Amino acid sequence: MNLSIRHFKAFLSVVHTRSFTRAAERMHISQPGLSLMMQDMEAQLSCRLFERTTRSVHLTAAGQRLVPVAQQVVDEVEAIAPVLSQLSEERRRTLRVGATPIFSASVMPHVYMRLRDTQPALDLHVFDLPKPEVERRVRSGELDCGLGIFPKRVPDVSRRPLFEFDFLYLEPRIAPLRLKTRGRAQRIRWNELPDVPFVELHPTSELQQLIDKRKAACGMARAGAGIRMNNLESLIGMAAAGVGPTIIPSFAAPVGMDVPIITALLVEPVLSLGFHLITKRGREQPAVLEAFTRTLLEVIAERGERTY
Repeated sequence: MNLSIRHFKAFLSVVHTRSFTRAAERMHISQPGLSLMMQDMEAQLSCRLFERTTRSVHLTAAGQRLVPVAQQVVDEVEAIAPVLSQLSEERRRTLRVGATPIFSASVMPHVYMRLRDTQPALDLHVFDLPKPEVERRVRSGELDCGLGIFPKRVPDVSRRPLFEFDFLYLEPRIAPLRLKTRGRAQRIRWNELPDVPFVELHPTSELQQLIDKRKAACGMARAGAGIRMNNLESLIGMAAAGVGPTIIPSFAAPVGMDVPIITALLVEPVLSLGFHLITKRGREQPAVLEAFTRTLLEVIAERGERTY
């Protein structure tokens, strides 16, 4: 059965006017078109709804039984329509973004403040979560999009590369390594890294595995075991306190903050990795997603990262 709200409205219009001609005028359709619609309705319901003569239109017993049902259908649809419209409007201007804590702390505040000025109607909700949780919530539909390092394809998820980041060497100001300076940016080769215990992520971390692989390729002998942490912000805090040097992605650097560290770009080679925006494949996205993405890329470019 494929009856539409228009079928029910046309039926009630005939009931109330007792005339196919006047009902067609009220519905802004031709009388033959209205007659075909009622014939289709009768065919789908397998019963006659009207008895027609040249001068009058009367309901059959089946038609009389249908009147309260049709009226309820029309009333409920018309009552819910503005509610659904409001929900749709809220959906269009609401964006739920998941990002790792370090990105939420270092980049998202600038994005949030800029959008508050340029897109005041955008209702942005930022959730600082571990990367696996960001991925899970995007797949479940709890988040509209997620931000992070997703080097591998994820089932049911679309990846959009946003920018490439490099790696930085960090150490406390109290005992700085002699870093080579090129222009304003300090640089250090991988094979010049000090042979001391580093503050590192756990070996299961994809980032740490990439760093360890590069160190090994440069022939660096592994120093004694350093302290292991779960989060990039913990690496920065430990390095600032003098626990040991560390290596972090460039986007995680505390820009514009008074943190007692010095940083240097790791070169020869410059090791780059992609940063992605992920969304659930096949899911309609809020219209404000593009405005958010443009603003995010503006902020990233200002921080010196290479956007796509």
